[in-house]
Amino acid sequence: MRQLRVKLEEIDQRLQGDPLPAPVLEDLKGAVDHLRTTLWAAMSANTDDPDVLTSKLISLRLQRAADICRQIRLDIDAGELDINSAELTKLREALHLTVTRVDRLYKSGM
Repeated sequence: MRQLRVKLEEIDQRLQGDPLPAPVLEDLKGAVDHLRTTLWAAMSANTDDPDVLTSKLISLRLQRAADICRQIRLDIDAGELDINSAELTKLREALHLTVTRVDRLYKSGM
């Protein structure tokens, strides 16, 4: 944890001299926030039950996924993403497979 803090402080120092564009900073902020909340959840679980910790981590992962999807929608609406983006095909397939499983989960009533 201490090493992580030192590395984050080093990154902060580097960013002070050469500011990054706002969208890049937002992505970095989101990634660091996700890391921070995941570490906090793991450290504060106060349980020996791995299912409790897994449940917390899944909840955080779902929130992060929703946040990323919201940002992608904003990127599309702003015209910053088009069908020529190489990763878009991978994302589309991942979303399709995920939605299929989420629909199956809802239908099962679990």
